[in-house]
Amino acid sequence: MERIKIAFIISNLGQGGAERQFLELIKNINKSKFDVSVCLFAINRGIFYNEIESVENIQLIKNTLKNRNKIFKIIEALIFIFTYLKNNNFDIVFTSLFMNGFFVRVIAPDKYKSKIISSIRTSLTQYDKIHLFVEKYLLKKSFVITNSKIACENLKLIVNKKYHFRISYIYNGYDTQLFSNDQKEIKRNVILMGNVGRMTYLKNQIQILKVFSMLNNENLRIQIIGAYGDQTALLSNFKKSILNSDRIELIDKVPNIQDYYKKIDVFILSSFLEGCPNSLFEAMLSKCLCIISVNCNSDYFIENGINGFVYDGTDEGLKLVLLYVFNILNTPDELIIIENGYKYAQEKFSMNSMVNNYENLFMKIYEENKSSH
Repeated sequence: MERIKIAFIISNLGQGGAERQFLELIKNINKSKFDVSVCLFAINRGIFYNEIESVENIQLIKNTLKNRNKIFKIIEALIFIFTYLKNNNFDIVFTSLFMNGFFVRVIAPDKYKSKIISSIRTSLTQYDKIHLFVEKYLLKKSFVITNSKIACENLKLIVNKKYHFRISYIYNGYDTQLFSNDQKEIKRNVILMGNVGRMTYLKNQIQILKVFSMLNNENLRIQIIGAYGDQTALLSNFKKSILNSDRIELIDKVPNIQDYYKKIDVFILSSFLEGCPNSLFEAMLSKCLCIISVNCNSDYFIENGINGFVYDGTDEGLKLVLLYVFNILNTPDELIIIENGYKYAQEKFSMNSMVNNYENLFMKIYEENKSSH
């Protein structure tokens, strides 16, 4: 059987949930069915997920942009992408994140009409009017995959019905073995609260520190783990301003994030917005007791009190939920909720499920293009 030629194109594999999912799809796609090429067109500061270098049976192209001026860098990147696509004949082109999707779809030669798939990795409420206009326009010659049902439905609301077939959603997938935590210690004296994500305004990690400062509990510890961002200085300064700052750790990006999850007792997702939050399902698979803001529960991933807890997004709301959670720690109720969360993530968000869904989509688009010629 002739393999389907597919190109995965992204600027770089920096640290981030979208980049991790992009890499996992490349690693796990069936190489006997797909001839896989990977193009990283802007690797100026190195590759965070450098394991891409050791993935077998792929063709890896890396490009370092030479210009320092932002405008010239964009032009250079566009020329590189155009030349790469022009000199090859791929059956499918897959890309992720808005700017990558914009660059690839705008510059791709005409022969790639209806062969490009761009993925949206967040809530559409983060998109401004110009971004939504671009998605609507480019949808005429490409496909869009979201990683949440609500984002898929919201995009369909603003585009012509005749293009609805070009929009679908596929949930993220996770290596259930990597995050498996059968040795989870439930009986404890010290309680470690954790958050994983870039230290940015959107992740709202300052709320966790504010609530921590309200709680008079000497047994609490906090770890916030993720790439430093626009809120790092704010978090650091707030940490210094409170008496129990020695019990707070701000940890820059780490390659072995699964080891950190396995030590967290109570995982808190405080973001203002999320699509399909990687950290939530990684925490569930690691058997953390999970608390999330209602703003993160886009597809009702958490059923309050069943597989985790949902708070109303306010500081006071988080405080009240935490006080309740502290009362059920080390009890059978905690074990039941943790186990429910673990089973839910394992059944709905496995790597096999995600990869199979993408492979089926790739095959469908390939067959449709083949029959139209």
